[in-house]
Amino acid sequence: MIYEVWVLTWRELKKWWGRRGVFIVSLVTPLAWLGLFGKSINFTKIFSPSTFALSLPPQLQPYAPYIQKVMENASQTALVKLFGTTDYFSFLTTGMLVVFAFFQSAFGGVNIVFEKRLGSMNRLRMTPAPRFSIFLAKIVGTLIRIFFYETVLLVIALALGFKPDVTLLGFILSGVAIALLAIGFISLFEGIGFNVDNQEIMFSILNLINLPLMFASPVLFPLKQMPDWLQEVAKFNPLTYTADIVRYNMLGLHTVNYVEAWAILVGISAVLTIIGAWASLRVLENY
Repeated sequence: MIYEVWVLTWRELKKWWGRRGVFIVSLVTPLAWLGLFGKSINFTKIFSPSTFALSLPPQLQPYAPYIQKVMENASQTALVKLFGTTDYFSFLTTGMLVVFAFFQSAFGGVNIVFEKRLGSMNRLRMTPAPRFSIFLAKIVGTLIRIFFYETVLLVIALALGFKPDVTLLGFILSGVAIALLAIGFISLFEGIGFNVDNQEIMFSILNLINLPLMFASPVLFPLKQMPDWLQEVAKFNPLTYTADIVRYNMLGLHTVNYVEAWAILVGISAVLTIIGAWASLRVLENY
């Protein structure tokens, strides 16, 4: 089966490289997220003393440097209280690494729907390759794409001012956490893709899953700033625990128990993978 998985994975990668438009747009997307969204929402600037510039009366002008210092300390304290750090861009970058992997996982299912409509999936089913190798190759191929784009995203973030405080072990553990999240959702979206024949329905399902999970997690804003009911919802969200693990390893920040976050992430990933494999093989075995 290893040989079949390798051949089918190489097939997936060649299709990816051959679609130049998709390839280029996927490279531009990280730049748009971080360069536009990340830099436009600049909380450091919002809380800077210049934002609260005072028009001091002449009698207080001699105390201007002291007032400026007090305002600087207050702004730094506010940022730390909100995000755990004074660098919101780094906070956002770690969350975007998780979100981008999550969104890219969905394309595995979308590609299956298009392959079914174009007939290439039927030709693949007619080969003697084990059915599980088809399922597994799509996971491996999508995972390679994800980490390619994650590398691009990280390079862009570093160029724009991302300041990680990470060791080699922390970097590896962050990658493992992202991989676990991706494997679970790639499997789930594969299962959906094999059972859906219409791309409009597929995109509707993706929007129904992707957006609520993104906003009901601390990838963009801290968990403690959410309403109490949304914090309870976020406890069932795998993005919450993945983002927490990545932030702990890259920035030293976390809001949930580290060991508990790993246990929940591994459990959710295993459950999603099993569900996705069952839903996919149920369709593949019928051909």
